[in-house]
Amino acid sequence: MIKVVNPIKNNDCSSNIKDFEVPKFSKAAGAEKIYERDGYIILRMKRGYIVYNTRKRFENGHTHIQSFEMAKTIIDNNIRKKRPKTNSIYLIESHIRVTNDSKYKKMLQELLASKEDRTKDNKYHNKNMCSSF
Repeated sequence: MIKVVNPIKNNDCSSNIKDFEVPKFSKAAGAEKIYERDGYIILRMKRGYIVYNTRKRFENGHTHIQSFEMAKTIIDNNIRKKRPKTNSIYLIESHIRVTNDSKYKKMLQELLASKEDRTKDNKYHNKNMCSSF
């Protein structure tokens, strides 16, 4: 708790003291930069990591990841413009959030759309039966 004294009011100090709580959602204080490569940085948080593209605004250019290795993989894929091997929709969206390249972003959005279409249709299809028609 922080106590702030307002010197503009009267001389009675007890009436000038206001109590303020420091917000618990402030993530800047707990962040520690642990990795940097080609304009991308990884920040360690209390739980997980943040991948941040320094060429974009923080609101639009960061994503939260649980493992350090996956955070490095996202950075590597973005630098090399590689298609992610994951089936996780969240991780594909994370790639989209931190990229600058519009062609790469379009490719990822197409990949994301195809993954979302597959998850909507959860019916079992026997490949051998379907190929005989």
